[in-house]
Amino acid sequence: MKTKLLPTDVLNVVKRTRPVYQLGRKARFALGSYMGARYVAALDSRAHYNDFMLSSTSADHLESYRRGAVEFVGILGNSLREAGRDWQSIESCLEVGCGYGRIVRKLRHMVPPQAIAVCDVIDEGARFTAAEFGVQRVPVVEAMGEGYDRAFDLIYLLSVYTHLPRQMIEANLATLSRLLKPRGVLVFSMHGKQSAEMAEIYEQYWLDKAKLNAELERSGFFYARYPYYYAEYGLTWIVADEMRKIVAKAAPSLEFVAHHALAVDAHQDIFVYRRT
Repeated sequence: MKTKLLPTDVLNVVKRTRPVYQLGRKARFALGSYMGARYVAALDSRAHYNDFMLSSTSADHLESYRRGAVEFVGILGNSLREAGRDWQSIESCLEVGCGYGRIVRKLRHMVPPQAIAVCDVIDEGARFTAAEFGVQRVPVVEAMGEGYDRAFDLIYLLSVYTHLPRQMIEANLATLSRLLKPRGVLVFSMHGKQSAEMAEIYEQYWLDKAKLNAELERSGFFYARYPYYYAEYGLTWIVADEMRKIVAKAAPSLEFVAHHALAVDAHQDIFVYRRT
C-alpha cells in the first residue's frame, strides 16, 4: 500500500474544498492508524502507514527516504563540529517534529536511544517513534512550561519552522533556548531566499511566487496558511538576515554559529546556534 493514495493533480482538486479534504485526510489517517506498521527490509525496521515521508516502498522511494535521513544526521554532525562539540559529548538530544521516526532511525546509531527524546503535534508519530526505537516521548514544546526542567545538549528541528507564522516561531525559540544546556546546540531548517526563487517545486496551486518573492524583498519574511487546513499551519520563507534578527529578539541567549543555504535536499537552509 502506498501512503499517498491520490496523484498530486487529483489531490489539488480535493483540496479546493476544505471540508472535503479534511474529511478525506481524517479517513486516511484513521486507515493508517488501523493498519499500523509493517517491517521494511531496506530500512531494517518497521515503518508506519501514516509516515507520509515514505510515499511507497518502491526501491527509489526507499532509497530517497533512507538517504535523506543519513544526510541530515551528517548535517547534525557537521553542525556539532562547527559549534565546538562532537557526538561523544551529546548526553541528551531532542527532536522537535519527529514524525514517524525517519531521522531517529539513523540517529540512534550516533546517540544511544535512551539519550534521545522526541515530540510531535501528531502524537501518534511520537508514540510510534518512542516504542519502535527505544527513545523517550516528551510533551510538545508548547506544553513545556516553566516547570519543565529537562535540558538537552542538542535540539534539532527539520522542516518545522518552514510551516509556522512568526509568533509561533518566536515562542518556540524562546522555549528551546531555555531547554538547552550551556554550550548546547540548536539546529533548524528554513526556506530561504533561494528556495523562494524556485517555489514551483512545492506544487502548491495557491502559492503566488511573484507575491512571495516581492514580500521577501520588502520585509524578509513570508507566511501563508494552507487554505485547506483549519489549523494555523502553512508555508514560511525567511531570508537569512531576518532569521538572525528573529533569533536575537526571541532567544538572546543563543549565539549564531553558522548558516548554510540549500543544505537540506537543495531547498532548505540550515541554521546552527549555540547557547552561551
